[in-house]
Amino acid sequence: MTVAFENVRFGYGAAPTLEGVDLRWRAGEFIVLAGANGSGKSTLLKLSLGLLKPQAGTIEVLGGSPFEAGIRRRTGYAPQGLRMATSLPVSVTEVVAAGLAPSKGLFSRMGRLDWRKVNAAIDAVGLGDLSAECLFELSGGQQQRAILARALVGDPSLLLLDEPTTGIDRGLRPALAAELRRRADAGATVVAVSHDPDDFHEVSDRILVIQDGQITQITHAEFHTHFDPGAAK
Repeated sequence: MTVAFENVRFGYGAAPTLEGVDLRWRAGEFIVLAGANGSGKSTLLKLSLGLLKPQAGTIEVLGGSPFEAGIRRRTGYAPQGLRMATSLPVSVTEVVAAGLAPSKGLFSRMGRLDWRKVNAAIDAVGLGDLSAECLFELSGGQQQRAILARALVGDPSLLLLDEPTTGIDRGLRPALAAELRRRADAGATVVAVSHDPDDFHEVSDRILVIQDGQITQITHAEFHTHFDPGAAK
């Protein structure tokens, strides 16, 4: 079991965002999270990462606590949008290489194998011809792909992606979906928050919808019948 929630409750105020959540994510699964704005999708990822602490219940990640440094080193995370100072003149390659820091340490030298991993991750998101460019001179979609590559570069056992297709051209999305499916087939657990599950229709195993603090598993057909994709952000 990669991730297990047992009767988890969390809220930012008096009203809970998530209430009584039980879930299991297994190795090799590709899971899509959908739901309305504020429903708790990003919160669920942050709880899995140990960035938030549940107010009730327990969370197990990769056989341990999400707060353990060793567990975090085996997890890749791509937040929605950038969380970095835009004045830093960093290249795409430097940003992606930073994704190896949790496993190597901040001051360890990069070896030939490390740079191969960096280049492979950049190529996987289609940024090979822009690897030397300053990140903040790129388009929003290109920046988002660089952040995805940073999450991929360490070959994590658990890959958590918050709106990974935001700003990315529709023509590029099938290749990204195929890369994430490949990661799942290699044994990783891939969880992607998506406002449009159709981006991953052909490759995902399950769609989970968060509504009123609860999580429900539905089919792709049920999503389009009972939920408005335009509102599920």
